Amino acid sequence: MKLTLADLWLMHPGLRGHPTDYAKFGALAFQRAGHGSPVQAGVYHGAVEDTADIDWPAQDPTLLQVLDANRVTEDGAEAVALAYANASAGWVMERRLQRTESADWLLRSESRWLALEVSGVTLGDPFGRLKEKKKQVADCSLPAERLAIVVAFEQPAILAESP
Repeated sequence: MKLTLADLWLMHPGLRGHPTDYAKFGALAFQRAGHGSPVQAGVYHGAVEDTADIDWPAQDPTLLQVLDANRVTEDGAEAVALAYANASAGWVMERRLQRTESADWLLRSESRWLALEVSGVTLGDPFGRLKEKKKQVADCSLPAERLAIVVAFEQPAILAESP
C-alpha cells in the first residue's frame, strides 16, 4: 500500500485548506525521527499485518524549532491515519468531531459511517496508546462503526483496531 501525504486533499476534499498543514506535519514528524521519504511502515490492523510506503515532500527542518512538538506529532498522525483510512477502505472525511463526541473524525463510505480516533507517538509503546484510544472511541455516541489508529514515528508503524 502506498500513502502519499501530499494527496490528502484528493482523498478528503472536505479538508479544504488544512490538508497542506496535515501533510506538512506528517512529513516533519517523520523527518524529526530521522526518516526520509519514502519510509516503510508496519501496518497492524486487527489480526492483519502488512506494510505501507509513506511518502511526502521534504519540509524545512528548521520549522521544528518554532512549531509545537505535540501538534506536529498529533497532526502528523492524523495525516497518516486519514490517508490510511482512505487507502485501506475508501473512507472519506465528513467532519471533525467535537471533544465531547469521543473521537476525532467522522468519515463515510457510501452509506456507512466511521468514528475515527487518532493518536501519534514519537517514543514509547504504541500498543499501550492503542488500548487507551480504543477505550475512548468505544464511548462515541454516534451511530457509526468505530476505529482507533495510532501512528508511531520513530519505528514507523500504523496500528488500527476497533473496540
